[in-house]
Parts: sequence; structure tokens; C-alpha cells
Amino acid sequence: MNRWLLAAPDPVDPGVLDTVAQNPDDVREQACRIVEATPSVCSPPTTTIAKPSGGGVDLSFLGVLFWVLLILGVVLLLYAVMRAFDRWSPRTRRARAKRSSSHDEDDEIETGFVQIDRSREPTDWRSEAETHRRAGRFREALRCRYRALVGDLARRGLIDEIPGRTTGEERAQLRDVRPAAGAPFDAAADLFDDAWYGHAAVDAAADDRFQALEREVLAGVQR
Repeated sequence: MNRWLLAAPDPVDPGVLDTVAQNPDDVREQACRIVEATPSVCSPPTTTIAKPSGGGVDLSFLGVLFWVLLILGVVLLLYAVMRAFDRWSPRTRRARAKRSSSHDEDDEIETGFVQIDRSREPTDWRSEAETHRRAGRFREALRCRYRALVGDLARRGLIDEIPGRTTGEERAQLRDVRPAAGAPFDAAADLFDDAWYGHAAVDAAADDRFQALEREVLAGVQR
């Protein structure tokens, strides 16, 4: 009896199951065949990334806008450079001098490009000369008339109008281009030099004499 008890196997606990020696992959494959009507059981979930909608910045549009503005800026810069070059070209300056002159086009004589002082026109100098004459300031009146005469000759393209230039330089320049007007211009310049630098007495007769010489000079440059 004791010998039989020792040889008998140990009782099995009904709450403990023996381990089944099966391949997990085989088990999964069998399960998939059973539930193949529901493929989501055996297929991994698919993750879908939603595209952002609204509120974003379109970088491609900003790039196009940048190039449009850049090209527009270059075009405007080239236009400004061309306008500046045309404005200060010798041809434009000579045309502007003709338009601003108070004389008729037939009276314009241009033998070359000369420098013109645009800060004041001959008509303004003559207007000031008349003001000085009425006030009895004949010396100042004669000075203004000489400046007006030089301005007229400059606008005819004969001599340069440069403030501070000596009468000797203006005499020589006019004598080279219009010899017929050289003698009366020399006499007018002498009156100016004597009155302004020599402090000679200047009266209404001297002012009248200068105006007569001025008319001779302007008539001489037409020849």
C-alpha cells in the first residue's frame, strides 16, 4: 500500500492549467482567419495627419511679392538716373536758356556753350536799376545796368556770366566773337569801372550814357 502511494503521481490542482506548447504566430494566424471579416483586428491602425487649414502664411506669395517690389524699385531708379542725366546735359541747359530769355527767338545768337547765372535775370537787374535811379542812386543804377547787359550777352551765347569776373575778361571774350560790338562794350565797361571801382561821380547823364552804349552793344551783336 505504501509502495503504491509513493509511486502514484502528485494530484493536480484543478485551478492550475498546464502550459500549452504552441507557436504564438500560428495562434495569431488562426485568429485572423476566424475574424477576417473584420480586417482592422489584424491590420495596424493608419494614422492620418491633417493638413492645417486657415491662418497660415503663404511663403510662395511673399516671395513673388518681394521680387515684384525689387524689380519695380530698379525700374524707378533707372528712370530717375535718366531724368537727372537729361536735365543736366549741355543740350538741355542751352534749350532752357533760350526759353527763359526775354528776347525773341530771332534775336538769339548762340556760338557755343557759355555759363549763365540763373540766380537773377536781366529784367530783374533793370527793374532794380530804375528803382535806384528814381531814388537818385545813380552809381547803384549803373552797376545793375552793367549786370543786365552781361546777362543779355550770356543768353545770346557770347560771353560767360560769372559773378565776380573782371570786365577785362568779358571785354576780351566779346571782342573775339563779336568785334563789331567790342568798342561800345569797352566804353560801357569803362563807365562801370570808373563808377564802381574808381569812385567817380555818377549822375543821371552818366546813367543815360550807359543806356545808349547798351543799345549799341546789343545792335552790334546782331551783325
